[in-house]
Amino acid sequence: MLTNAELIARVKNANKFVSDDDLISDRYIYTLLKSKASVLIKRELNLRKLLASDNVYQAYECICLIEAPGAECDLSCNVRRTKNKLPKIEEGLYSYFIQGVFNTSNSEELFPTTIRDFINHSRLRVKTPKKFYTIRNGYLYVLDPDVESVNMYAYFTESIEDPDGSECLSMYDKEFKIASYLVDPLVQLVNQELINYHKLPVEQEDNNRDEQI
Repeated sequence: MLTNAELIARVKNANKFVSDDDLISDRYIYTLLKSKASVLIKRELNLRKLLASDNVYQAYECICLIEAPGAECDLSCNVRRTKNKLPKIEEGLYSYFIQGVFNTSNSEELFPTTIRDFINHSRLRVKTPKKFYTIRNGYLYVLDPDVESVNMYAYFTESIEDPDGSECLSMYDKEFKIASYLVDPLVQLVNQELINYHKLPVEQEDNNRDEQI
C-alpha cells in the first residue's frame, strides 16, 4: 500500500511542469487523488467489487453510544446513538458503503434497516433476535437501548484516527486507501487533470485598454 507522499511523488515525477507551477501544491495533488479515487472506488463498489477489501474499508472501533429518545427516530422506544456525527461515509447507488456494524467483539452483527421496516418488524408476533441500526442526520442509531458500543467498517472519505499511534503520523505518511489494481488508472486520471489544468491560458491584463477607449 502506497502512502500519500509516495503517490503524490509518483504524480509529480510524471509531470515535470508541476515543480515550475507555484499553484500546484502537494495538497492540491492530494485533493485530486482523493477526488479521482472516489470515482474509481464508487464504480467498483457499485459493481459489487471490493466488498471485502481492507484497502477500501476502514475500521472505526469501540464507538461509544449514548442513550437517546426514540423520538429522534420517530419511534416510541428508547434507542442509542453516537455522541458525535460519524465521519463522512461514501454513498453508492443503493446505500452507504458500509461493510458491517458489529458488537465490540465482532461476534454479533447489527443489520441496517429503515424506520418503517423496524416498526413493521416490531409488530410481528414472532420477532427475530437480530439487532438493527440506521443512520440519520449523520448519526448512527442503534435501535436497541442495551447496546453500548459498536465497531463499524465502512468506506470513509478520510482516514479514521485510531489508538495505535496513527494519529501521530503526518498526512503524508498515512496510507492512501485504494485497491492496488486501481493505482495506475488513478495516476492516469490525475495526470490528465493536471495536463488540462496546465494548458489553461492565463488571462493577460490589458494595461492600455483605458487609453484605447
